[in-house]
Amino acid sequence: MDNIMQNPMLVDPEMKEIVESFLLETKEILEKLDVDLILLEKSPDDVDLLNKIFRSFHTIKGTSGFLGLEKLPEVTHKCEDILNKLRKGEAKLSSSLMDGIILGYDTIKELLLVIENDKNEEIEVEDVIAKLVSLYENINSPDQTEINSEIQIIEEAQIGESVTPDVTKSVLPVKENTIRQVHQDNKKADNTIRVDIDRLDALLNIASEIVLGRNRLAQLNSQYSLENEGSVFAKDLGDATKQIDLMTSELQLVVMKLRMIKIGKVFNRFPRVVRDMCKDLNKEVELIINGEETEVDKNLIEEINDPLVHLIRNAIDHGVESPDVRESKGKKRKGTVILSAEHEGNNIAIKVIDDGKGIDPEMIKEKAVSKGFISREKVKELSRQEAYNLIFHPGFSTAEVVTNVSGRGVGMDVVKTNVAKLRGTISVESEVGKGTTMILRLPLTLAIISGMIVKAHGQTFVIPLHSVIEVLRVSVSDIETINGKEVVHLRDSILPIISLDELISNNGNGHNDSGWQYIVEVGIAEKRFGIKVDQLVGQQEVVIKSLGDYLGKIDGIAGSSIMGDGTVIIILDINELFNKLRKRIES
Repeated sequence: MDNIMQNPMLVDPEMKEIVESFLLETKEILEKLDVDLILLEKSPDDVDLLNKIFRSFHTIKGTSGFLGLEKLPEVTHKCEDILNKLRKGEAKLSSSLMDGIILGYDTIKELLLVIENDKNEEIEVEDVIAKLVSLYENINSPDQTEINSEIQIIEEAQIGESVTPDVTKSVLPVKENTIRQVHQDNKKADNTIRVDIDRLDALLNIASEIVLGRNRLAQLNSQYSLENEGSVFAKDLGDATKQIDLMTSELQLVVMKLRMIKIGKVFNRFPRVVRDMCKDLNKEVELIINGEETEVDKNLIEEINDPLVHLIRNAIDHGVESPDVRESKGKKRKGTVILSAEHEGNNIAIKVIDDGKGIDPEMIKEKAVSKGFISREKVKELSRQEAYNLIFHPGFSTAEVVTNVSGRGVGMDVVKTNVAKLRGTISVESEVGKGTTMILRLPLTLAIISGMIVKAHGQTFVIPLHSVIEVLRVSVSDIETINGKEVVHLRDSILPIISLDELISNNGNGHNDSGWQYIVEVGIAEKRFGIKVDQLVGQQEVVIKSLGDYLGKIDGIAGSSIMGDGTVIIILDINELFNKLRKRIES
């Protein structure tokens, strides 16, 4: 955007700040409108809400007019005309009027994207304007039905349409007094500032390096205190180390909070998704959102949108039954989908809950066998939870007919892959006839994690603490072998165990002569397995560093970090390790 802004033929350099401010503010208005328009459809007589929506369109019209734009203020003005009739009580909100306002809203978003990327308005809006004018002129008349069908045709035509306008028309210059007016508006007192995300990333990187320095100082202090216990310098060094430790933790917390964004930024997109899907599938679904104030790292916000879209669409398409079917089962005609988020320690738990037909594990097993994903003999050994996990297999689908929404066997496997990349987990809870709950558990940040430091076969590893369930110390004689695989009895269950040497290097030559074995039990969703380690070093916050282009991606390794003494240590990817273990067990 900056290179385009610097081109004087497209935008006057003096307007750069104004245009950027316009784009940011209009995007914020559109985000709020996305939610408000769906609320309006549910509460058409809410005068305060109507006034709020009217003011939003009016603001966009006014600011875009200041910049000399033509199509954007024209489309906005037509929407504003309809809303003005509604808020004055001169018309009642109908389905066709709602569709028309939403069509105008979508066109405004499309125009804004073109203005931002190409600095012009080169997209066709004449048909949309004509429909909005026709709606306005025929408010509360029988002709609205015909107009509504025409709007549907336009909406369908816009779906999947790529906008490739020519950069031929520049944004018109604004008058000097207009520039002055916008500048004065921007000078109003405000308690917030906008900061480029690259600057925050740089700050986070510096904070991460300080954490490494803090760890180094703590180790030197520990060594010096042991050798010079009781000396004045040792005491002073210890006090200074504690202060640095405290300040570093505070700095780390502040920097992480700077990058935190309310998850409502993502959640608020879904009322519109649900509305459009219900119209396509002829279903009635109410979306309930809880915990939208929950904050997560900005990087996570960008990554979780696609998985959540799949889960919401899946809940409506496969979960919630049609109104008639629900009624025949004694349920309310309108189904419910709940989207919620809450903090669980250093993780965030996101749930998608529907009150639909639930998942029948036997049907899942049968479908998996018919598609050749698993043999009929092995499928009999699967637990209920293991049967649910088959839906994440690439190519798996329960849909009988391929539609625009489902049936191609892509979606749930994409969800699991994307969640795994974020070092998260996904689990399924379901009851036939009652509904299904999908639970995503993700780390709050992707930069710094709490880890358990362990040693195995002469190497130091970090096991992410959120995956650790407990640590066991067992006699070597208690480790048994079943079908060539090592296991240990843990209370009422059998825990498969694995050597890190085996998993990462496929060596398997590790040998323990001490008579005792430490086992770290880790879990992914309902799955559990044990990792054999030689020594438990302790718990520590570590900074995740990539392995670099030379080493690239290595299965089972999430990254690396640096210890206080400069030693490079490996951070384990428990999800990948579990996949390797599962393949070994199945082989």
